[in-house]
Amino acid sequence: MPSSQTDANKSDSKNKDGILTEGSLWKAIWMMSWPLMLTTICSSLVGLADIWVAGLLGPAQQAAVGISEQVLFLYMIFIMATGVGTTALVSRAAGASDHQEVLRVTAQSITLSVLVGLLLTFLSLIFAKFGVSFFSRAPDVVAQSTTYLLVYSFYLIPFSITAIINAAFRALGDTKTPLIIVVIMTTVNIIGDILTIKYGWPIPNLGVRGIAISGVLASCLGSLLAVGFLAKSARLSESLIEMFNLNFEILKRVVKVGVPSGLQRLAWAMSVFALFFILARGQHPTESLASWSIGMRLEGLVFMPLMALSMAVSSIVGQNLGAKQFDRAIKAGWHVAAIGVGLNCFMGTCMFVFSNALANKMSADPHTVLYTADYLKINAFCEPFLALGMVLSGGLQGAGDTKTPMWITLFTNWVLRLPLAWYLVITLNMGPVGAWLAMSSSCIVMGLLTAWRFQSKAWIKTHV
Repeated sequence: MPSSQTDANKSDSKNKDGILTEGSLWKAIWMMSWPLMLTTICSSLVGLADIWVAGLLGPAQQAAVGISEQVLFLYMIFIMATGVGTTALVSRAAGASDHQEVLRVTAQSITLSVLVGLLLTFLSLIFAKFGVSFFSRAPDVVAQSTTYLLVYSFYLIPFSITAIINAAFRALGDTKTPLIIVVIMTTVNIIGDILTIKYGWPIPNLGVRGIAISGVLASCLGSLLAVGFLAKSARLSESLIEMFNLNFEILKRVVKVGVPSGLQRLAWAMSVFALFFILARGQHPTESLASWSIGMRLEGLVFMPLMALSMAVSSIVGQNLGAKQFDRAIKAGWHVAAIGVGLNCFMGTCMFVFSNALANKMSADPHTVLYTADYLKINAFCEPFLALGMVLSGGLQGAGDTKTPMWITLFTNWVLRLPLAWYLVITLNMGPVGAWLAMSSSCIVMGLLTAWRFQSKAWIKTHV
């Protein structure tokens, strides 16, 4: 490439990235956050559409899709971990205006994403039936789940590529490109769900295979779009050439930052399964598990904006550390945390005030309604602390300090939440209310510990 074009790319990089390291911090937060919020909403819509059309097939198929999503989440943890490493390294390099480092890290991350996607697809195909057997012993549900996974496993390779390219764009401060990709993927996926299941087109009677095929096709389209946007990007196009030059030192750095994030998510996922085990052995286990499922879905509406804010602050902190704008990085963390806490104070109040009405809308069973209302009321008090923890954890991850959130998650879930839940639910025979109290208490501690770590400023010295 001619030097003049390379210089233009570098200049373009500086101009485009500068908004995160210069000017109004509130403007930078807004420009990063709103596309990410829409992105998380789109992701939720796909899950809802899959469950809805599966319900048209029958309860076994609906259960199969829900169970398969839990299994796939475990695989996606490793893809998301690679994305965290990519964001930390690319944002740091972008903040330092090191264009070549941005290209190298992006290229190696994409290469790693292909390898991870291939490995996860292989494992998912081999252990499809084994994985779902942990969640259900009903023969029809296991059979439907296995059928679904054997097709949907091929979703992981293109999804991995798309996720990492989107992470690179976000790290540069570009959240609109990933939004465009996700909106198109979501639209294609939902239309595919409706056509294959509701209208039996183009092939009738596909069953859960139709839902899986829609997801795989949407994922393939998303990866093609992501690569296309990458090829046209003035800042990242050269990374496609760099992909073929393996750099094990950069791969090691991406993995080093990403692995603790993956372990953090894995620890959280395993704690969810453990809490499932505890509730199943307490009072009214069926109603307890039903109310937990309903409560988590309702509370999931609170998670979406927090996830967006967490991803936004990750890129902002990373770039400002690269630019040696340490005070701005710290302010960004607290500013975004303040937005999250304010939002969750409002959402928590709504959860508490409308808990009974929401519970009655979601179930007709008296015990399930009671336990769901209790879930919403008790967890409403921890929502501001949840925001504090999730947002500032994103800031720490953007700085490359992924070990601290990992240790905090391990402590609050496995040392505090689960033993306390067992004691309250089983020993004191408090039923699901004991589990809700344990959840809320551990969430408050998580938020306070994360805030303490961020306030210490020790993460500024993290080397990536």
